[in-house]
Amino acid sequence: MFKRISIFFYLSSFFIMSSCSEKDIYTPLEMFDMAYKFDNTIEEVRIGLKEEGRHLDCKDYPEGCIVGSPKRFKVRLVEMIVVQYLTSHEACLAAYKLNQYYARNWLFDDVASEPVLVDFVKQVYKAKNPQKKEDCN
Repeated sequence: MFKRISIFFYLSSFFIMSSCSEKDIYTPLEMFDMAYKFDNTIEEVRIGLKEEGRHLDCKDYPEGCIVGSPKRFKVRLVEMIVVQYLTSHEACLAAYKLNQYYARNWLFDDVASEPVLVDFVKQVYKAKNPQKKEDCN
């Protein structure tokens, strides 16, 4: 009997932890769906060869970047880069280091100097621009 109760509490805590962590992340599909619902003209910009200088790689971003995730999107005729992280904390720290915006587990790069993009990420994702490291705790 005790063993069954222990297993029940273990599984319950697992599902509770899982559901809490899911609130802190967006999947790539959720990210695109939210953007597309807001502005259906959004499009991914296909990147050419590394030699063209527009190739995106995690080595260009702070620690925690998910390999293969950096993508370039055109929003309202202006390009921005989105980078997926495992956690919202890592995305926040990356945004702080780069003086950019983040929402949940995503970094938005090349946004801060473009008012059109700032407006977009704030409206669609409730994105924030952390001004100090403590903003990421």
